[in-house]
Amino acid sequence: MTLTAEPLSGFLGAEIKGLDLSRPIGEDDREQLLELFWRHKVIVVRGQDVDPDGFIRFAEAFGRIEPFFISAYNLPTHPQIYVLSNVRENGKPIGRDGAGTHWHSDSTFTEKPSSVTLLHGVTVPDRGGDTLFVDTADAYERLDADTKARIDGRRAIHRYQRKEFVFSGDRVADERERAEIERLKALRLAEEAAANPSPTAQRSNREPDRLHPIVRTHPVTGRKALYLNDEMTVGIEGMPDDEAVPLLHRLCEFATDPERTLRFRWQPGDVVAWDNAAVIHTATYTPPDLPRLMHRLTIEGTAPF
Repeated sequence: MTLTAEPLSGFLGAEIKGLDLSRPIGEDDREQLLELFWRHKVIVVRGQDVDPDGFIRFAEAFGRIEPFFISAYNLPTHPQIYVLSNVRENGKPIGRDGAGTHWHSDSTFTEKPSSVTLLHGVTVPDRGGDTLFVDTADAYERLDADTKARIDGRRAIHRYQRKEFVFSGDRVADERERAEIERLKALRLAEEAAANPSPTAQRSNREPDRLHPIVRTHPVTGRKALYLNDEMTVGIEGMPDDEAVPLLHRLCEFATDPERTLRFRWQPGDVVAWDNAAVIHTATYTPPDLPRLMHRLTIEGTAPF
């Protein structure tokens, strides 16, 4: 079978056609899939009626699946799968609510961050819940020479911090949506104060700081890219914080220019994969009355260099 790639924008992402994820992927298709993936950095296979076994099988085409470091929201029948959802049953969330609502590459607070992340849109809302993506190799290439010289060879300090209740990384959210976000954030904080700390909050003080290059070299393509996590990079090794923190935020602001941002609008059955060494992403707000249920898998990575 020959796979084709239809661009999602003029600068990032592609829809892959010619795959049926209910069936195993042959080796020729796998090789072509990976070539398209490394080229386009964000890919989607649309309209897939895929069960958890099929989702896991597809993920394994990219490498070895890693367990998520917090197990509280794993799918009981398939613990490799982490559940993201705003749905509640008997007052309790069935998955992680509000995760990833800041610009980041996944698991940068670990020694060997995830190489690939995959999401399956099991239930998607008809409004909200978009995922935004930015090509950080493109962002690095657009930097001026002075900034490149200032950051090349430098390492950022990545610190795990609880960011459960941000609820949107979207710069262009209107006032009504921002008011809805603040209301929901206050509700969730009140719930947490009345209960035991969440699994994410419990983990906050147990992860050691990690040092990763601000400019990393891609382990497959060899291209240089900014390596960013706007909420979990707290400084730069050997640089005063009053210089480092504004610089890190400025880099993220530069990279996430809305004119260079892919806004991915989910459709039921979408399976999306992205390259964490060359892309940062953020979740956006989902109204709490519109159910959203996503299954997530990540692939083992290597230490950034």
